[in-house]
Amino acid sequence: MKQNKHCGPSEGCAFRTTIGGQALIEGILMRGPEKQAIVVRNQEGGLEVKEQQLKLIKDRHPILGVPFIRGVVNFGASLVEGVKALMWSAEFYPEEEGQEETPSRFEAWLEKRLSSEKAQNALITFSVVLGLAFSIALFFVLPSLLGSFLNRFVTTNEIVRNLLEGLLRIVIFLAYMFLVSRMKDMRRVFSYHGAEHKTIRCYEAKLPLTVENARKMTRLHPRCGTS
Repeated sequence: MKQNKHCGPSEGCAFRTTIGGQALIEGILMRGPEKQAIVVRNQEGGLEVKEQQLKLIKDRHPILGVPFIRGVVNFGASLVEGVKALMWSAEFYPEEEGQEETPSRFEAWLEKRLSSEKAQNALITFSVVLGLAFSIALFFVLPSLLGSFLNRFVTTNEIVRNLLEGLLRIVIFLAYMFLVSRMKDMRRVFSYHGAEHKTIRCYEAKLPLTVENARKMTRLHPRCGTS
């Protein structure tokens, strides 16, 4: 817990925490300085809980805890942990109910040449790299290419061209969010993301963590990385 320096523990003022979270498939991941917990609602309506102590890379390799370096390292570690949690939550919701999920050719090829654990780590790494590549291509490369195309027809100054490229980035992002939100499963994930914000707001307001108290809170949070 990271408390406001100007507040005493009994003064009743709001405080900030270092707790963050991520929405999953019918669940949520919450991560603090030392531990993280994952909770997923299974198809029977029960809760599947997984708690674990965090093993920070900088504890094993102190050089990775140096300023500027640690930001990139922590970002990569968070992505990996997020993908792991997402894959764990997906295990409770197979694509076709009642049918056993068969591995793809790529997964079968990996498992044949690597152990099961190494194959899973390789898939997670591949997913993270693919996700980053997709994000860069969609939100950076595509607007630049479209901006270059518009330059053929726009003969005004550099400021106008930069504004147009920025507008293209916003349009692409909003279109992406709109299309993703039309997917039923993603709407559900977005709901859990809002629930995460409500819970942290409730915790920061020093109220008991109950459904009634959390429901009163706003679903928006100023320190959300997604925002």
